Amino acid sequence: MISGALARRYARALIELAKSPVQRDKFGKDLAALSDLLQQQDKDGATVLSVLAADRFPLGQRQNLVATLARRVAADPTVVKFTGVVLENGRIDGLPDIARAYQRMADDAAGRVQAQITSAAPLGMDAVAKIKNALQQATGKQVVTTQSVDPDLIGGVAVKLGSFVLDGSVRATLAQLRKELRA
Repeated sequence: MISGALARRYARALIELAKSPVQRDKFGKDLAALSDLLQQQDKDGATVLSVLAADRFPLGQRQNLVATLARRVAADPTVVKFTGVVLENGRIDGLPDIARAYQRMADDAAGRVQAQITSAAPLGMDAVAKIKNALQQATGKQVVTTQSVDPDLIGGVAVKLGSFVLDGSVRATLAQLRKELRA
C-alpha cells in the first residue's frame, strides 16, 4: 500500500496527461478496470497484484504481464505506460489507491460527485431519479449514482455522498432510539 498523498501525486500525473475531458474519463475507466482485474483472487486467495508486487519474478516478466492484462481490458496506451512506470517504481500494490484518487480528481474536474445509494429492497427508476435530483440540487454538481441492496437496513435508504452519509434507514432510526433510551 502507498500513502494517500503519494496516490494523489501519481493520479495527478496521469490526469495531466489527458488532453481532453473524454480522454480523462477513458483513462479513469481503464485504470479502474485494470485495478479491478489485478485484485481478482485465485482459488488460493492470491491476487495478480500480490504477484506483481513481489520481486520473485524479473521486472521484464512482470511488465509483460501488466501489458497483457491491460490489453485484455482495452486500456489506452498511456495508461499501460503509466502502469508500467508505477510497477518500475515498486508502487504497483498501490494501484487501487491511485485509481480511487484519480476518480476523485476526474470527478472534481468534471463537476461530478459519486453517490452510493443503499436500500433494503431494490428501488424503482423513479425513486432513484428523485434521490439523484435532490442530491444534484443540494450539491450543484452532476451526481453519478451506484446502487446496492442491504436487507439489514429493514427499510428506508442510506446515501453516501463522498464522506457525507445520509442514513434514513429503519436500522439507523432504531439504533438512535436505542441510544436515546439508554441515556
